Amino acid sequence: MRTTLCWFSGAGNSKTVSHDIAKYISVDALVSVREAVGNPSLLEGTTTLGLVFPIYFYGPPVLVRTLILETLGTLDLDLEYLFIIFTHGGMPFYGASITDRLLAEAGYAASYVNGIPMVDTYIPLFRIPSQRAVERKHDRIKDKVEQIGNDLQGQSLKVAARLPFSRIFHTMWEQGLSKRGEKDRNFVVTDHCTGCGVCAKVCPVGNITIERKRPVFHHKCEQCLACYHHCPEHAIRLKRSPIRGYSWYTPPKSFIDKDRTHDNV
Repeated sequence: MRTTLCWFSGAGNSKTVSHDIAKYISVDALVSVREAVGNPSLLEGTTTLGLVFPIYFYGPPVLVRTLILETLGTLDLDLEYLFIIFTHGGMPFYGASITDRLLAEAGYAASYVNGIPMVDTYIPLFRIPSQRAVERKHDRIKDKVEQIGNDLQGQSLKVAARLPFSRIFHTMWEQGLSKRGEKDRNFVVTDHCTGCGVCAKVCPVGNITIERKRPVFHHKCEQCLACYHHCPEHAIRLKRSPIRGYSWYTPPKSFIDKDRTHDNV
């Protein structure tokens, strides 16, 4: 019996959720999706698998798709329990349905699927609310994480609903994947950059390297905006200013613990 929890996180919410969930269930390995894709042996022997990730453009991140179709599909794990927790900014759309279809293609079926509404961190369209509003949101997230944690302790069953037109939206989502990586061309790096390398460290797909003390983008971007939100100097901006202006988000180290000191990395 081996439990593995894989997380993908941009701004940091899904990483925090995964660590909070690990306080409710016995987890043998807590690894990022990037680590699991790069080293599939980390998943060998897993009988309970959890995937925690955000919804981007009404579907899972591209690297999560790779994990499901290529890594899990090749490993052919004998899973007794598979749970999916997705975070979203309030509009999950077809995220659960698309993930369900991907799992089926790889030969798996989720036993439990649930979502958690988060502060929307997609700055091109949304502005981070006031600190007070963020804290109220985090209180609601706390309740949701606790509910999910209790469900997982008992290995509750909760399957994803197949929404109407899911096949059409899955096709549309697939067609848009090839264009996403190039969107890092929309970033500009200002003279405030110190070359600290935080952006490269937090990028969940390894899209950034530091060359001559400046970040270089390699066009496999997920548009998670981790580099933007975590830059300590706010040196990563957009060529076109956000509709509602610039604002930044830092996730707490935990949604369920009383001491919610914010995590800067």
